[in-house]
Amino acid sequence: MNVPKKEDNSLKQTEIIQNKGERTTFISHIHPRFVSEAALKFVSTFCLGGLSALSFLVLAITGVLLMFHYQPGENSAFSSLLNLSSVIPYGAILRNWHYWSGQIMVISVSMHMIRVVWTHSYKPPKQLNWLVGIGLLLLTLFMDFTGYLLRGSQESGAAANVAVHLSQLIPMMGQPIAQIFFGKPSPLSGSTLMVYVWHCVGLPVIALGLQLYHFWRVRRDGGVRPL
Repeated sequence: MNVPKKEDNSLKQTEIIQNKGERTTFISHIHPRFVSEAALKFVSTFCLGGLSALSFLVLAITGVLLMFHYQPGENSAFSSLLNLSSVIPYGAILRNWHYWSGQIMVISVSMHMIRVVWTHSYKPPKQLNWLVGIGLLLLTLFMDFTGYLLRGSQESGAAANVAVHLSQLIPMMGQPIAQIFFGKPSPLSGSTLMVYVWHCVGLPVIALGLQLYHFWRVRRDGGVRPL
């Protein structure tokens, strides 16, 4: 009568060990722990990835605060920025933080890509993460460009119209792409509802998702390739 109980206990212990092993493997897959000591040195990264992430965080916080006062549109964009800079308390400081964080992010992401090429960190098994990095660079540049269009000035209107005409040159899909991304900007203002939604919601959400995957892949691959 006692033999089956011992067999049952051994089976239960085996199942517990297997379950623990599966949980450990899953956690290690989601949050890999191994990163080489050389990959943590400042000369291996120059903290450019971290600086880019910090700039994105500042952009997100200041961008949400700016949304309370900014009004997209041909007749309201520029005037709302003037009101923000001259009437709203600390509005000018908030706008400057948002602007300069965007410029710092463009520079840091570009320098980060140069560092990756310099250290050959794009080579296997990191080629997929390299492609993700290229996508993040393009998103950063496009977010900066759409932010410029939202100024609502005559210069941004001219830039928006140039972007629309260039998009329309794409075979077959040019007209729909131009309409989806830019709407119908006027020569006096590049601020449209389409540009506003892409700048404040669409592009940041895509960039955030790619950043999370990018950081996970860096840790998964053991950090960067040392110099």
